[in-house]
Amino acid sequence: MSPSDNAVRTTAAQLDPRNVTAGLDADARALFAEMLDSVELISSRIVDGILNGEHAYAESTLELSVLESVVAENVEAILLGLSGSSRSLEAPRRAGRVKAASNIPMAGLLHAYRLAGLQLWEEMMSRSRASSRSEALLRVSSAVWGIIDEYSNAAADAYREVIDDIGRKDQQAKSVTLLTLLEGEAATGDIGRMLRALGLSEHATYLVVAAELSGTGEDPMPGIAPRLRAAGIPSAWATWKGEFVGLLGCLVETDTTIATHVVAELAASRIGVSRTFANVTAASEAVTQARLAMQCVPSGDSGVHRYGSAPLDVLLVRDPTSAAEIHTTVLGPLTTIDPRDAELLLDTLEAWFTAEGSTSEAARLLHCHRNTVLHRLAKLSELTGRSVTRPSEAAELYTALRAARLS
Repeated sequence: MSPSDNAVRTTAAQLDPRNVTAGLDADARALFAEMLDSVELISSRIVDGILNGEHAYAESTLELSVLESVVAENVEAILLGLSGSSRSLEAPRRAGRVKAASNIPMAGLLHAYRLAGLQLWEEMMSRSRASSRSEALLRVSSAVWGIIDEYSNAAADAYREVIDDIGRKDQQAKSVTLLTLLEGEAATGDIGRMLRALGLSEHATYLVVAAELSGTGEDPMPGIAPRLRAAGIPSAWATWKGEFVGLLGCLVETDTTIATHVVAELAASRIGVSRTFANVTAASEAVTQARLAMQCVPSGDSGVHRYGSAPLDVLLVRDPTSAAEIHTTVLGPLTTIDPRDAELLLDTLEAWFTAEGSTSEAARLLHCHRNTVLHRLAKLSELTGRSVTRPSEAAELYTALRAARLS
């Protein structure tokens, strides 16, 4: 192997940034140690390069003195690590935290590290030539760029942690604001400011949506906020008392229909939608409406119920004790027969009501002969003492059926 091959080859240890000082010869270490005396000068040149080469810094609120200190800390830490004196990732982690807090984009952070790495390498090359250490520097080039990459990654990780934390705090603050509005506890003078903080208009028609949360943690309406936003309907959401609750601001009349359709498309659990209201002071009553509407979807099913679309169902879920009493009084005799037969009779009764009293249409829905429908209805009448042909008794049967479905 020729001397020139030796000059450009690096060992496996040198390629590993976690073992960055392994295999570094005395000349390379001495070069990096000497550069520590010029950290301020090197850092100043790097700062100039960043400000000229990355507009995110020139346009940010990050103070120049802070940028200078961050750069100097990173240059010093890199040189200390390369010279074998000490090793720490606190400098790049601070850089990531500072730049996240200053709203510098992630791309700007990483670009600055690339610019700094190139400037630092130029300084190393210049000083190595002046001290006849060029070959020593080339032998450790992979180690140099390895530690620069490691610092860049550490800064990016710290940056993400800050952004995630800011996002959590922002979401928590929005959740508190939303729940204050929904509970009706907001001062009148604060309502406009609170709506704006949630991205909602003060001049809108509002809806409250309540979705049942499952024990598995499954999203009851996957992607609901962006889907509504794409339809031009802003919304704010929070988890509250075991439910996922949202306040929607509809800006035009057709938005309420569109919003309900979007919710229905994404429904993965029981979901209730309130009546529309124009004043946010009515939000607490709308929450009650949405929760009652949610209970109008049979337990175990998924779907959307709009408050007011089935007043009888609301009465039953509002007073479960009376609903249970009606169920027992009217349909109690069905407990004396085989449960499968009882369910068949209830399905037939439900199909008959869905078909608006048409025996033929009920038979079509049930995939059986109309005489079968008549036979089952006769059996139901025999057991309950009530016939679907008498309006008052049909009303009792329907009410008891809805109580059974909603129980």
